[in-house]
Amino acid sequence: MDLKKESMKLPMHFVFPKFTRYFTLVLSTMVILYALYVAFNVITADTSTFRKILPFIIIFFAYDSVHRNLFNLNKISLTQDFIQFSYIARKSVIIKWEDLKKLEANIQKGKYFVVHYVVGEEMKKFQFSMAFKDMIDIINFIKVLAPHIETDEFVGSLICTPREGDVK
Repeated sequence: MDLKKESMKLPMHFVFPKFTRYFTLVLSTMVILYALYVAFNVITADTSTFRKILPFIIIFFAYDSVHRNLFNLNKISLTQDFIQFSYIARKSVIIKWEDLKKLEANIQKGKYFVVHYVVGEEMKKFQFSMAFKDMIDIINFIKVLAPHIETDEFVGSLICTPREGDVK
C-alpha cells in the first residue's frame, strides 16, 4: 500500500461484492413473494396456527435482508477532492477533504466509524460500518488525503504512518 499522496492512483473505489449483494436481493425478494403466495393461497382455516404464522416470520427475515442490502453502504470512493459514500437506495454522501475535521470509532454500540465534518458553518456527523471491505486501507487513505483530520486513540492505532525510507 503506497501511503504517499502524490503517488496514489485516484479515484479509488472500494465496493461491496456485487454478486453477493444482488444475489441476496433477488433471493430474498423471491422468498418474500413465495411466502406471500403460501400465506394467501395455500393456508386454509384448517391449517395449524404455527403454519399460519410461519410465512409471516419468513417474510420478516427476508424483508430485513432486502432492507439491509438496499440501505447499507455499498461503495466508498476516494477522489482527489472528496470522499463519497454510496448506497443502492439512499442518497450518496459526499464530503470534501478540507471539510473533514475528526474521525473516531464507536466500538461500544454497533461498531462503526463516525466522521465529523463541516458544511457551511454547521458541524455534521456521518456514521459508517467498520465491517466494510478493506476498512484499514480506507482509514489509512483518508489520513493521507486529509492529513489535518483528528483521530481518536483507536483510529490512530489503525493508521500506518510510514517511517523515513519505508516508502519510496
